[in-house]
Amino acid sequence: MTDVDPGGPARHWNLDPAVTFLNHGSFGACPTPVLRAQQALRERMEREPVRFFVRELEESAFRAREALGAFIGADPEDLAFVPNATAGVNAVLRSLTLLDGDELLVTDHEYAACRNAMDFAAILSGARVVAVPGPSRTS
Repeated sequence: MTDVDPGGPARHWNLDPAVTFLNHGSFGACPTPVLRAQQALRERMEREPVRFFVRELEESAFRAREALGAFIGADPEDLAFVPNATAGVNAVLRSLTLLDGDELLVTDHEYAACRNAMDFAAILSGARVVAVPGPSRTS
């Protein structure tokens, strides 16, 4: 007897079973439990939009930051949700005072949109982006 899930991990996504989908980074599909939770939130919002946005959203976001903070060992006050990695990197870059000669360190595995944001910030400030080799992509 085996403990292997007969449905396998694929059962958690609505992906075409005839396709082996490997790009969960750029255009990743949401797991079906996440889609259900999103739908429940949309329905809650649509039932009473003013209550949702004015009275409930901030507290719900704080509770989510508390849960995430507990999971990763961070203070919830130090966490912020962003729509995607590019928006997060841009927010951090725009909050920095970069000076001529400063260096922004990345690995050579950097996501192109984030690297472009770093290059742009470097051009504006006189800083430079330094890419260091990351672990081998073939190992």
